Amino acid sequence: MATRTEKCNEVLRGIRRAAPAVIGATIVNRDGFIVSSVLPNEVDEELIGGMAASMLGVGERISVDLMGSEMEQTYVRTQRGTIVLHAIADEAAVVLLVSGEAKLGMVFLELRRAAAELRKYL
Repeated sequence: MATRTEKCNEVLRGIRRAAPAVIGATIVNRDGFIVSSVLPNEVDEELIGGMAASMLGVGERISVDLMGSEMEQTYVRTQRGTIVLHAIADEAAVVLLVSGEAKLGMVFLELRRAAAELRKYL
């Protein structure tokens, strides 16, 4: 029987298969610990975990304080690509590293599908 981490990793690999512009995918908890990941070797998991936790905290604060609602998704767009953070549970979020040539609509569509599946495991 597959473990929770193995199931989550398979869902993350599915995102990358469905949206090849996704360079890496990870699930982080609110404290910045990696729950599951399919990241390239050159990406520092601890760094992405810590930064994602900060981004999650700020995104949640802005959402509640300015919009009176929970954060669903936030992203940072750069010249080389996009970092997407999508909340999937009270204590966790999916982080995607997406190349610059990506069609973000397709990435977001696949992310919503995957998030629904990941919620079953978290």
